[in-house]
Amino acid sequence: MADFAELQAQLKILSDAYVARLPEKFIQIEQAWCQLSRGEWDEEGFQALHRMVHNLTGSGKTFGFALLSEVARNLEEYLSEFAQSKAAPNEVQHQRIQEKLNELFQVDIRRVDKGGLGTKIKTER
Repeated sequence: MADFAELQAQLKILSDAYVARLPEKFIQIEQAWCQLSRGEWDEEGFQALHRMVHNLTGSGKTFGFALLSEVARNLEEYLSEFAQSKAAPNEVQHQRIQEKLNELFQVDIRRVDKGGLGTKIKTER
């Protein structure tokens, strides 16, 4: 059985890998939304966007990024309204989705160190 220090080291490796993939995840979400915004509403494309945001909601909290998870959950809940109704958002709703996406992309992701100090993780797209 691995001791506590080994387990912490393994979790840090997983967390670091997660953080390294965040910029790509943000790009994928942004690209999915851009494709939906350009033309006719695509239910399958919307479901893919919704799923990506849903995954961020869970994984953010799992890896200790509560704010990322909270902002993603806010967006996910808004998107769920359209997922359930299978209706395309109107212009006002479309703008609101864009605002929530912007909030997600601008989350100040910090990892809290043992001393309670935050280490900013750069996630520029």
